[in-house]
Amino acid sequence: MKQLLIERIPVPQSEVRTDEPGAACLWVGYFIEEAVERGYEEDELPPEVLRFLDVWEYHGERGNGGHAQYYENEENCRPKLKLMAKFLKTIGLPEHGRLIEDFEHFLIRNEGKIDDLYEREENGAVREMFYGFDDRFMQLEQSEGKLVDRLAGWLLQQPWIEIEETGQSGDVTRLRQLIADPPDREARLAAKMRRREAENRGALLAFARRFLAYRTRGPKPDR
Repeated sequence: MKQLLIERIPVPQSEVRTDEPGAACLWVGYFIEEAVERGYEEDELPPEVLRFLDVWEYHGERGNGGHAQYYENEENCRPKLKLMAKFLKTIGLPEHGRLIEDFEHFLIRNEGKIDDLYEREENGAVREMFYGFDDRFMQLEQSEGKLVDRLAGWLLQQPWIEIEETGQSGDVTRLRQLIADPPDREARLAAKMRRREAENRGALLAFARRFLAYRTRGPKPDR
């Protein structure tokens, strides 16, 4: 691991609200996204915050469109799921963790079928495959506790969280002022751009291969 360049994440007192626990989570999520955009590498941040951010992104995508939307929008999500499941168990949500484990196993078994359905533009059928996970999540929100409440409770107890008592507002301008530019920022951003271009080329080639394979074999007949 590199030296931690961000050892503390300041959170304004205005974002620590019992009536809206997601406010602190949202602030920290934006803080990390801004830091990464500035050029900080993930291993220069407190390691636990990355697991938090993975689960927070999952929670947001699931809330907007269910587990199907999370799968659609979170590219290559499977490597994150094992770590997310372990993290959820660590913060006292074992059943939420088992849900994520089952979700990962479901994707391993069904990824080919899901891709075929997308290629046939049967998006509704894909979404139906994920409904069981959406139902389980909502049941766990009652039986094991709301995920956002437990995330906020865990987050505000971490030693790398620093709650500001100054009464400063929690707006985006303030957030950006709290993040110093990393050393060699321009070189870091240039390297990040090169990585993104390589990833985009790889994704485009993968799409082209899938499209050509689909055109070669043709759509599967309806059963």
